[in-house]
Amino acid sequence: MIGAKIKSIEFSLPKKKENLKELLKDNPLWDIKKIFKTTGIKNRYISNENEDVISLSLKSAKKVLKKFPKNKIDFLIFVTQTSNYKLPSASCVMQNLLGLKTDIKAFDINMGCSGFIYALYLANNIIKNKEGKNGLIICSDVYTKFIKKNNRSCRPIFSDASCSVIISKAKSNSIDNFVFGTDGSGFQDLILKNQSDDIFMNGSRVALFSIKRVPQSIRDLLKKCKIKINQVDKFVFHQASKFVLNKLYEVLNIDRKKIFENYMNYGNTVSASIPIALKMANNKKFLKINDKLVLTGFGVGLSWGSVLLKWKKII
Repeated sequence: MIGAKIKSIEFSLPKKKENLKELLKDNPLWDIKKIFKTTGIKNRYISNENEDVISLSLKSAKKVLKKFPKNKIDFLIFVTQTSNYKLPSASCVMQNLLGLKTDIKAFDINMGCSGFIYALYLANNIIKNKEGKNGLIICSDVYTKFIKKNNRSCRPIFSDASCSVIISKAKSNSIDNFVFGTDGSGFQDLILKNQSDDIFMNGSRVALFSIKRVPQSIRDLLKKCKIKINQVDKFVFHQASKFVLNKLYEVLNIDRKKIFENYMNYGNTVSASIPIALKMANNKKFLKINDKLVLTGFGVGLSWGSVLLKWKKII
């Protein structure tokens, strides 16, 4: 049976790191201790005027393509909401800059924090349907370019990053079932309007949405896979914030030893947060070969998605 697996992951970050002292310097009336208690985030990465989605993506993609021949890439899925251009698609620009072959499938997904799960779903199906053997997923966003210095709901949380992932054909299927959901009635709770240069987020409503929808998504996934939550070895959630993640762990009654987190020093990197966490968890030997992992993304849209996969050795 033809399957798919994650073969390699690399990420890139902007040069500038911003800490809590800088937040306080720009906003002396903010209660920084209270903000940190809620977000759990100490540091975030901020792209400068010479850094953007394309430049960050080039760095992460070139890193991963040092380990895998680019002439074997059959498709490219680019996940971003902050591309340099309204048109053309970032995937077309990246195909040329990376020197990928011209007979590949290349397209963008305009998704945020659930974007990696959607990309993984599409990549998995392309491979299982024998329409490609190897794919490159790039998840990149530079939200901070659209967040003003006094934006209290967004600035302490969001961080810029790019992560590139190689998905390849496997003899057995290590990527199992998916569960998705969409509730567009909450689209205005996290939004950047065309005429605006500042992202608006209703933090309390987005948090309530996450706490309501994500646990049920995971329960539905486990039911679909016919396994119980205690049979899952590790969990990697979208790195939203300390408050949201702690509530999710509490509702699901997850053993904290099964959870990997990196939001404290990296912030919320939107669609790149899950693959970056996977890379770091693997580097720290937190993930073991054949571990059953649940990955779940949730946020802007409002949108959510979860997947069960078996962890394999990556290069």
